[in-house]
Amino acid sequence: MPKNPSCSHKPASRSRTVQLAGRSLTQAPLFTNAGYLMAIEVINTLVGFLFWGLAARLYQPAEVGTATAALSAVALVSGIAGLGIGDGIVRFLPEAQVGDVMVNTAFTLVVMTGLLIGSLFLAGLPVWSPSLLVLRRSGPALIGFLLFSTTVTLNAAVRSIFLAHRRALYAFIQATVVNTVRMSLVAVLAGIRTAGLLLSVGLGFFLALALSLAILLPRLQPHYRFRPQLNLSVLGLVLPFSMGNHMAGVLAQSSRMLLPLAILEMLGPASSGHAYIAWMLGSFLTTPGLALAASAFAEGANAPHDSARIVTKAMAVGFLLTSGAALFLGVGAPWLLLLFGRTYAQESAGLLRWLAVAGPLTVVTQLYFTHLRVQKRLRSLILGSAVVAVVTLSISFWLMPRFGIAATGMGWAVGNSLVAVGGLAQVGRPGTGRELASKLGRVLPRIVIQRQ
Repeated sequence: MPKNPSCSHKPASRSRTVQLAGRSLTQAPLFTNAGYLMAIEVINTLVGFLFWGLAARLYQPAEVGTATAALSAVALVSGIAGLGIGDGIVRFLPEAQVGDVMVNTAFTLVVMTGLLIGSLFLAGLPVWSPSLLVLRRSGPALIGFLLFSTTVTLNAAVRSIFLAHRRALYAFIQATVVNTVRMSLVAVLAGIRTAGLLLSVGLGFFLALALSLAILLPRLQPHYRFRPQLNLSVLGLVLPFSMGNHMAGVLAQSSRMLLPLAILEMLGPASSGHAYIAWMLGSFLTTPGLALAASAFAEGANAPHDSARIVTKAMAVGFLLTSGAALFLGVGAPWLLLLFGRTYAQESAGLLRWLAVAGPLTVVTQLYFTHLRVQKRLRSLILGSAVVAVVTLSISFWLMPRFGIAATGMGWAVGNSLVAVGGLAQVGRPGTGRELASKLGRVLPRIVIQRQ
């Protein structure tokens, strides 16, 4: 008999421990919910390609153009009307003693703001989009636009409730309904021209909202019933946080919204097309990291005291996944871009390589922002978002005459690297700085072992 009987079982015990650790990793809500969120993005993208490819064959180009412009208007109105309330729901609903009051207050608020912003948008069409004046030339078109934009805003709020309850599966069901309906109706409604395209998408959102309110949401909050309600204490708690996140989100997206216009004006329409393809491929690279950030926000909101550990774990996995994909994308950029044409391989490869460099840094930045959201450090969140935007735009404008569209990738990489390094280098704040960096160093090898 060995002197230490436990030694004879050490390899098996270690193997069993690693096996259980790996299983707990894949079954943890953080990664399960992130998986559903990634699946939503993949399905939305694939169905989007199929939907618009079919629409291009069934509808006239002018009809497709008007429909896409109207859908962009709906997205714009919905984004503004949401007021960032989704972030407030995810952060505060887990702590709410009366969840139904918070949910109904959020729903009532976004309905009011949706109708208000939608009406202002329609009133100003002669100024900012005369080509869409058709939206207010008849009562049905005007009412339909307001209902459509409000429904989209409500769906976004419902999705945030699902995330607050850590049930991304329900958000996946919601997205599946939208995509199934729009693909089913795009050919059926082709006879009514532009309205057919808009109804295909609009009915998808309407049915997804009806399913969510009637079946899915009551499963998470038993006996829930929607009714108009504005609770001042809820608004006082949620709105400041939501508006701060909304401002940070607008700043974070400003560079992505302004760069296409800058490229068009400075380099011309051909360069704009080359840049669009590279940025589209680069966006796929950060999908796992963004999904992990959204899932980590929900997990951290349910356990704010544990947010550093949650964010660090997500950061480790997201960094590994994105780094591997970034290496593949950076090396294979010219060959991958050949799928779109020889000129794309020649003109877009440099930008795509810079976006590959920026990919892992973007994951770190977004997860650092997630930690700031959980800790309600809105000033730091807004400042970090502003740094990314200002640095990206400044470098892009400065270097574009010399390096072309690749300059936008340089700016994006530098802006994200400054925030990522700055966030990890902070000292004296719980869960950030050296503590986060130290934890990241401990978690990375552990994840590697679990994956072997």
